[in-house]
Amino acid sequence: MTKNNPLTPAARRALVESRKRASLGWRIIHWLGSLQLALVLLSTIAIACAAATIAESEFSTKIAQTYIYKAPWFLVWLGVLCINLFSVTLTRWPWEKKHVGFIITHYGIITLLVGAMIGLHTGFEGNVTLHKDKPPLRKVTVNRSIIQVESPTDTALYVMPFDASVARPSIKSPRVFDVPGTQLRIVADDFSDNLRKEETLAQSSKGGPGVLLRFTSPRMAQIVDMPLVLESDSPTEKDFFGLANIVLQRDPPMKTEATPPETQMVFGRFAPVVQGSNIPTGVAVSLSQDGRKVTISTADATSATYLREEIMRKPLAAAGSLVTVEDYWPDFEMRDGRPTTKSGDPNNPAALVRIQSSSGDGKPALVLSPKGNGISYQLQRSGKSYANGVAEKGDSFALGWADWEAELIESLPMAEITTFLKPGLPLPEGEVGIPGFRAKLTSNETSNVPSRWVPSGEITTLTDGKNVVRIGYGLELRPVPFSIRLVDFEVPRYEGTETPSNFIASVEFQDAATGELKTGTARMNHPASFPGTILANITGINYKFSQAEWNPRDLDETTLQVLYDPGWLFKWLGSLLVCVGISIMFYLKPKSTPRPS
Repeated sequence: MTKNNPLTPAARRALVESRKRASLGWRIIHWLGSLQLALVLLSTIAIACAAATIAESEFSTKIAQTYIYKAPWFLVWLGVLCINLFSVTLTRWPWEKKHVGFIITHYGIITLLVGAMIGLHTGFEGNVTLHKDKPPLRKVTVNRSIIQVESPTDTALYVMPFDASVARPSIKSPRVFDVPGTQLRIVADDFSDNLRKEETLAQSSKGGPGVLLRFTSPRMAQIVDMPLVLESDSPTEKDFFGLANIVLQRDPPMKTEATPPETQMVFGRFAPVVQGSNIPTGVAVSLSQDGRKVTISTADATSATYLREEIMRKPLAAAGSLVTVEDYWPDFEMRDGRPTTKSGDPNNPAALVRIQSSSGDGKPALVLSPKGNGISYQLQRSGKSYANGVAEKGDSFALGWADWEAELIESLPMAEITTFLKPGLPLPEGEVGIPGFRAKLTSNETSNVPSRWVPSGEITTLTDGKNVVRIGYGLELRPVPFSIRLVDFEVPRYEGTETPSNFIASVEFQDAATGELKTGTARMNHPASFPGTILANITGINYKFSQAEWNPRDLDETTLQVLYDPGWLFKWLGSLLVCVGISIMFYLKPKSTPRPS
């Protein structure tokens, strides 16, 4: 309601002072609508938004949302700002025509903020992966981490919000969760964003023979442990990163026809004598004049020098061959047709070197079999053996695959493979690992209980020695009031190429309450929606499904992004009111009436 006869500034000031003296309510309204309070609110929100922007760029969006945008204090602050905006319009009462744009703008901002708060706290953004050959789904994955705890008293699942990547637990600042219906507590005291699954060998009363090998590559700074167990008479085979096959079998591998080795008698002061293979390996070996060092050179002009004592009878990989210093004589001479040494002084040092070519086009293999407390092994390529031997616990041998070596860590007559988790190295920026936290189950009656890593996406069992509690950690699966089924998925290509030109997912929705069926099509820049009615689209009580990801190896599968924003109408109306109000204030100003002189 507006007055036709506007008050003069002096009359309005007098009216304000009069009603503030007469009414406590008006005094509160004028304080809530004061410019001083507005400046405090806006300054705090501006600082908070700046801090959130820095947190988002330096850490993650989750950090910014948890501590600022979705924090209770920020919601309260926005609520107080809405009260301030509403109160400032009341301070202008009685309203005049010149106040119309001002009032509409302020109410538009209030409507916009209400819509933002509704969308932020009741809406969500998630995804759902659909497959043509699988049943319909009634849950979508949202970007909110939770833990699920199964109480041992009633076996019910209890859901608790917990994002370990944001509220990182530590030994100094652990996070404690009560197990419902019990005196038990789950204590989380560490976090890793890159948990790695590793296997090891353990003694067992039921398993078969097992070995634990450690593969090392100094050049690539890699150490890989690999356990193998024979669970039946059939060989156990594992792939070694596509580089080779590792095979464990009960009986020693049959000897295969190998390429004849090349032997070199090398001297510290004379030229070497080479015998053996008709195909030269291209590897040259030299001995220092004092016999203490061995230098191995290859055809590509690379060389490496070793202390002779450290490499005696240990095969070394060089240019596709295995080089082994088999014997050494400090003061070499031939006696009765056999090499021997006249003395222990290095007057004429000599060494016998065996060079076995491991080249070939086939994938190499390391074939193992138990032998006493160790193993016998054979190195093969293209079905032919190029090295073999016996290794005891702690022995190492070269493999002929770049600079990889294998060491026998353990050999057990009856064993099993156990899996455990441990934190991996920090990931490069942009890469995502398996996050998880370390936890233990405690109570007033127990102490020194073991901890276990709880990875995202898996169920983990915790125990204190008496009680057992199952716990899961991961993203929340939020139910929706309808089912979603993938009817068809197409990936048309640009003509003459394999480049996708579009992604078309035909989806069937079924209302859980009425059973009503509806189909929709999600394609690039054109989402499908449910219920998809005019009213649902206008109000924002509508679920939108947009194409997000696809699986090139399985064209019957697709991932859709799900957006639900019930505050959409308030945000749209608020934005419209702000634009209308500003237009009125700047472009539709009422004509000022000349004041009487």
